[in-house]
Amino acid sequence: MKIQSIDGALWRKMVLSAGRYLGTKKDAVDALNVFPVPDGDTGTNMWLTLSSAARILEPKRLDSLSQLTRDAAQGALLGARGNSGVILSQFFTGVRQACEAAEQMDAAVFCAAMRLGAEMAFRAVMNPVQGTILTVMEEGARGAGLLAEAGETDVEALLKGARDGARSALKRTPEMLPILKQAGVVDAGGQGFVYILEGFLAGLRNREEPEDGVTEAPVETPAEDPAPAPGKIMKTDILYGYCTEMILRKKTRDLDLESIKAFLSDKGDSLLVVGAADACKIHMHTNVPGEVLSYGLNQCGGTLHDIKIDNLEEQAETAGLFAFAEPKAAVAAVAVAAGKGLEEIFKSLGADYVIAGGQTMNPSIQDFLEVMELLAAKEYILLPNNSNIVMAAEQAAKARKEGVYVVPSVTVPQGISALMAFNPELSAEENFDKMREAVKSVTTLEVTYAVRDADFEDYHIHEGEFLGFVERKLVYVGNSAEDTARALLARVIAPGYEIVTLYYGQDVLEFEARNLAEALSAQFPGMDVEFHQGGQPVYYYLISVE
Repeated sequence: MKIQSIDGALWRKMVLSAGRYLGTKKDAVDALNVFPVPDGDTGTNMWLTLSSAARILEPKRLDSLSQLTRDAAQGALLGARGNSGVILSQFFTGVRQACEAAEQMDAAVFCAAMRLGAEMAFRAVMNPVQGTILTVMEEGARGAGLLAEAGETDVEALLKGARDGARSALKRTPEMLPILKQAGVVDAGGQGFVYILEGFLAGLRNREEPEDGVTEAPVETPAEDPAPAPGKIMKTDILYGYCTEMILRKKTRDLDLESIKAFLSDKGDSLLVVGAADACKIHMHTNVPGEVLSYGLNQCGGTLHDIKIDNLEEQAETAGLFAFAEPKAAVAAVAVAAGKGLEEIFKSLGADYVIAGGQTMNPSIQDFLEVMELLAAKEYILLPNNSNIVMAAEQAAKARKEGVYVVPSVTVPQGISALMAFNPELSAEENFDKMREAVKSVTTLEVTYAVRDADFEDYHIHEGEFLGFVERKLVYVGNSAEDTARALLARVIAPGYEIVTLYYGQDVLEFEARNLAEALSAQFPGMDVEFHQGGQPVYYYLISVE
């Protein structure tokens, strides 16, 4: 039987199905890493992004298509992690735009949704490259469009056309990007998107598995991110006893977020109001949770969803509650780092908040938004410190609309160098200019290990060997972390360099780092060599040369 259109209920099934299926495939997507290093996270990021959309849709069964496509887009945007997740969230934004005035997704609307989804994804990338997920999305939209032009009206046939077009483009990605061909992999993001389309098809026909016959295993559900936690407090420090959270929705789309903030501002602390005119998330600590709920229902005239009220005193007794920091600075600096040592270093240099994240654990757009709301500063400086986090930080800045500056730090040493130039007495714009220049003054070296055999450029890599990177370019393969670090420095040390700083990871003992620092001091007389515990995963050493 042909399917002439998709309504809200069917769209919901498709998104939930895609989330479940991608959950079974995320590890396989993660493994499609050009470098054979243990930091592949494309599949996980796409799954977490899609799961954020699915989490909003899961309790809804009767809402309209236009409402549910808005919900999916909002959920994906707030939950977007990593470059692949941000790109995927923009695809859902395009789908929302196509369905804004539609109650049924017929052939024309479906093709428009695929086309706009691909276009929005392209717009999100400053320098789009063919042979990536963008190409796969574009060819998927083209596959559906060609069938529609030939007179096809069956939406299932169009979706199959989109899947086939995406699959075909995915197979060609190694021919478009030589780096993929040499690594013997297809584009990871593109593969993730193909799995999503296959999951859509399974949901469209209400099947338990996609057409390829792979039976779905029980799928883990990602835990909802806990609220940010700037500092521990004791039970006696609790001023407001109930952590109150809810989603407030209004079909007339006239929620005034500033008015909501103003009304609730004296009812407690740790206030967060994030969203849009038709739906927003409210989080706060208060002694009158009933008054908060009543306000949403009566004065805002909305409906309440996902209500959660926790007793903070009880949590403090049993789990060591975290409260929210007080700084109401004119300019607040927010950094991203993984590892207790790095977190302490960033805080000691003046970061108002350090979001736990980095390789394999990219924070979401919502993580940035919540931290900014909780710090309640006038302006913000964001330091992503990872190339796969920059896009999420930039999207968070766009969501705030003004007063947020993203320093393009793509490594931890760059972020540290930038923060050393931070002056809270200056405006965010003045700080941004100084910090952006400081990023250019440091060269980053990284030491990690290979998780599989691989050929890359002129290197024949074996599993377990140590890999050395200079500014994310592989330049050395060694037999130990220490020898690799010494070889990297021998390549980059030149007249004018004065300081070498080692940040040793969670798998390195202090005496090993000390011995390496002493060896480097002997190898490079006149260089000031320091070492600090970073505690970072994946990388044995992060090294800055200045």
